[in-house]
Parts: sequence; structure tokens; C-alpha cells
Amino acid sequence: MPNLWYSFVYSATEALNRLMLDVPEQTVFALIRTYGGIFGVAYLLYWIGVVTYRLTLHPLAHIPGPFLCRIGSLQQCYFEAILNGRFLERFPEYHRKYGPVVRISPNEVHLNDSSMYHEIYKNNSMFTKDATSYALGVSEAMAFTVSVDKHRQKRKTLDPNFSKSRVALMEDGLYKELELVFDRITEYEQRGEPVPGDIISRYLFGKSLGLVSSSNFVERAEQMRSFTKGIWIAIHFQFIRNTLLVLPRWILAYLSDTFVKVLWFTEGLAQQAIQDFNMQEALAKSPIDETIFDRLLIDSARRQASGKDLRPLHFRELADEIAGILNAGTEPTATMLSYATYFWLKFPHVQSRVLEELASVQHVKDRLPLQQLENLPYFTGFVKESLRYMPLVPGRLPRTVPLGEGLYVPSTKQTIPPGSVVGMSHLAIHFDPDIFEQPDEFRPERWIGEQGKALNRWLLSFSKGRTDCIGKTLAYAEMHLILANLVTRFELELTPNGHKDMVWLDRVIVHSGQSLRVMVKSKRG
Repeated sequence: MPNLWYSFVYSATEALNRLMLDVPEQTVFALIRTYGGIFGVAYLLYWIGVVTYRLTLHPLAHIPGPFLCRIGSLQQCYFEAILNGRFLERFPEYHRKYGPVVRISPNEVHLNDSSMYHEIYKNNSMFTKDATSYALGVSEAMAFTVSVDKHRQKRKTLDPNFSKSRVALMEDGLYKELELVFDRITEYEQRGEPVPGDIISRYLFGKSLGLVSSSNFVERAEQMRSFTKGIWIAIHFQFIRNTLLVLPRWILAYLSDTFVKVLWFTEGLAQQAIQDFNMQEALAKSPIDETIFDRLLIDSARRQASGKDLRPLHFRELADEIAGILNAGTEPTATMLSYATYFWLKFPHVQSRVLEELASVQHVKDRLPLQQLENLPYFTGFVKESLRYMPLVPGRLPRTVPLGEGLYVPSTKQTIPPGSVVGMSHLAIHFDPDIFEQPDEFRPERWIGEQGKALNRWLLSFSKGRTDCIGKTLAYAEMHLILANLVTRFELELTPNGHKDMVWLDRVIVHSGQSLRVMVKSKRG
């Protein structure tokens, strides 16, 4: 059979060669032009058909928006991927021109109607994460899980690791890491950069990345904050992301040694956790010693025993979960702390009242206790106002409208059909004057008392509802501890380029143009 196939191919090739030799060169070029022209016309007709459909028959054809957004994704891709996160800046202009409901791509709508937020992002919401926007290479991580049932199961398993009581048990460890960070701030007197990556890795995984102890701490911190630098490229050009993920590690190490270090770190931990897992030993651990590995592997073993799962937890699932939580606890938290420190310097009118409250705290073992800090009304208001003024996710978290009647928008009497993607900008809601009085003013006192409690539902830095940030309690604890100790131990002064450095970019997660740099002087001599 192989010889017969070889003979057939050889004969066909020889026949084609003889045919081409008998055809004049001009005829060959004429055939190429003819077939090329046919292909070009067919391609053009195809896209004319696509554009016509999107403008007239598409389920979102009735939603207004810029012409280029209605017919394709080129404009969105240009401003997000090519200009690296500049699409969000265009939304106010779009809404002024087209109203509160705007079509920003063939199948996506952006809303500028705050009353719709809690309809989409609520605890029992059936709106799912847009699969395209969350396809970032760690599909097994809870934060990127699209399925409602699968996400709910993972959330139920991991929630205890991030509970208020569990975070309280971390306080001693948080302070140990905090002292390392402050030692570095003192060592690098002209720049301060909080690095909570070690806090997350040590207390959730039982090990540390060792960034704080590294000799090039500031550079490593900046690399940890750069993971979202190419996120829009990954979303709009998924073939590039997929190619990078299959490259040999030595090539990735050349591009970013910190990224590869995190990959090795998470994969090594996942392999070791599966290898060392013992059900009885894991169940006997105290809350402070229990890790997310224990929670995930115990849950997997129980589901297998009950017949709910047919196979044990896979290595890739565990590694993705680790990578997702580690990344969520490094750059986002560092960015929040940087902007809170920046606002401390940009709005000096808040300083005296915050310092007065902090001075009233009774030290325990020469430390400011977390519980007392979280009960200080004005200081807590400062933390919340910092999160309002610069939300962690300034733009939208795209959601797919579930099957059924669609999403009805009362203000425009329009219905967004099932299967469409919809999103709302957190920054726009945080500066909605119908919710926040004088939103352009930085006012920590707005969060005090009953009025402040009513506003809590509109503080969207950690999102809301079923898919809100699982680590929000830990993030609040870090912000309270680090900011309180920072402003009581050091005099801070913004560098000359400080305001320019902190101009933000939308990389899904907010990102400053440059790292915050401050001049520091110890208050203790």
C-alpha cells in the first residue's frame, strides 16, 4: 500500500509538471489573477454580508453605538490592545452621544445606568463571566471559572480560608512580613513599595516567594506588578497567549524571569501537595496551618467518595488555582496600597484626623492591633474613600446575559437579549453624583455612620454578588495594617514626578504609569 500511494503521488506530480510546462507563462499569471480576484470578491461579499447582518438583523442591531463598534471589534481592539487600555476613556463620550445603553462591539453592550448594577452582579445572579474575556491561561482557577455551578462549588470550598476569623489568625504573620517591608523602606530611603506577595504566598501556600528578602527587591516588586501589562493582548490576540504558554521555559525566563519563577513556584507546590496529601493529617490541622491545598484536596476526596466526581483533583487544576490567587494577591493589593499612599499625600487635609485616631489606639506588644484599627471610623473611611476614588477595576467585568427574557433596562425601555455581553464601569458608578454627594471631593467622612453603611453597597472595588473578590477581607486587613504603620512610623513626601507617575491605565486591574516613589524619614529618630 505505501508503494502504491507513492506511485500515485509521483505520477500526479509529473502530470502536473507537464501540464504547467505546456501552459504559457502569461496564462499562468492570468489564472492566478483570475482566481485571486474571485477569492477577493468572495471575501469582500462575505464581509459585506457580515456587516449588513450586524447592522440590521443581529439581536443587538437596535442598540445605538459608534458605527465601527457596531460592525466589528477593530475599534475596541485598537484602543484596548494597541493603545494598552484606553478604551474606557471613550465611554463618557459614547454615552453623551448615544445614551445610557451603548453597543461597544458587535455582541457587547456598555451600560451607564447605576440602577442596573445590582441586577447583574448579585448573589443569586445567573449572569456568567464572558468566556472570551476570562480566557487568560488559568481556566481552572476559580476567578476565571465561567460555569455557575462549578464556581459556586469552588467558592464554597475556599471561602473558609478567607474568612474574618481566619484573617485574624494571620495577624502575627502579617506583622512579621510588614517588618521586612519596612526594613526595606528604610534601606531604600527614597522609595517605598508595599509588597504583599509574600503575605499571600506564605499564609495560603505555606511557603514564601522570597521577594522581600531578595537583593533587588524593588525591581522584583515591579515585575510582580507587571503581570497585567499585556492582558489586553492576551484577550484580543489569544493565539499569542497560547503560543507563549507552550514555549520552553528558558525562553519565557528570558522574557520574564519573575513570571517563570511564579510558574515554577506554583507548579512545584501543586505537585508536592498532591504527592504529600494525607486525608487524616489534613483534617487534623489547625485553622492557621490549613492551606488551600488541604481544602481543595479534602473536598476532591470527599466528592470522589460520594460519587460526585469520577477522578481526583488534577495537577493542572491545583496549579491554576494557586496562580490565580497568588496573582490576585500581589499586583492588585500593591496597587491599592500605592494609590492609598498617594491619596494620603495628595489630600493632606485628611492627615491630622487620621493621625489623631491612630494615636488613640492602645498598642499590644508594641503593635497596632488589627481589630482596633478596623474600628476607627475616620481611618476606615480613608481606606474606603481611597478604594472609591481609584477602584481596583476601573472598567467593566463583562457578563453574559442568561437564557430567558433578557435584561430589561427601564430607563431606555430597551431589552438586551440573551447571549449578549454586558458590562458597567466601576469608576463611573463611584463618581455618580446621584449616589455619592460631591464625588470629585476626597471625603473619608462620607463613610461614617448610617449614611456610610448605606453607601457600602456601592463600593465596588472588590465587585459584588456571587463572583466578588474572595480575598477582600484579607485585602482590607493588609490595607489597615500597612497604612496605619506606614503613616505613624514615617514622614512621607511625594517626589517631583509623583502626580505624573500615578496617572492610571486600565489593564482590567488599574495600573499606574510608574511605581509610586516617596521620600521617607523615620519618625523614631
